[in-house]
Amino acid sequence: MSINKLIKNNLSFVQTTESGSKEINSKGILLHNKDFIEITIDFPTKEKYIIRDSIIEIYDFEFNQSQIIEINDGNSFLFDILTNGIETDEIHNMNNNSFSVLKNDDQFFVNIISDSSFSISYNDNMDYKNLIVFEVL
Repeated sequence: MSINKLIKNNLSFVQTTESGSKEINSKGILLHNKDFIEITIDFPTKEKYIIRDSIIEIYDFEFNQSQIIEINDGNSFLFDILTNGIETDEIHNMNNNSFSVLKNDDQFFVNIISDSSFSISYNDNMDYKNLIVFEVL
């Protein structure tokens, strides 16, 4: 199965962020709908993100807050991958089941774990290391 076919599935995920002093784990699901993508974080806090067109709707249920932000080059690469997949001209250093991707000056690494699982790792804008492991629902 190609990476873009994996990405287009509904997925569960676990994200691990290493801030240097501690490791934070988040768990949730990602659902592809016709006109938008819905990401629900179930742990450690309850949040929802709806990605549609050029905006992200953010709902923080713990603090009963919501906001809408515009997708821009600084925050778009992961959302673009989840929405549109990966273009072959963005792929570099391809090995058996892994490769790196350069998009909007951001580099991240993709590892195909199995026919139903893959991971994406990258450093965020705070230079924290992030690893997201996705599994097909």
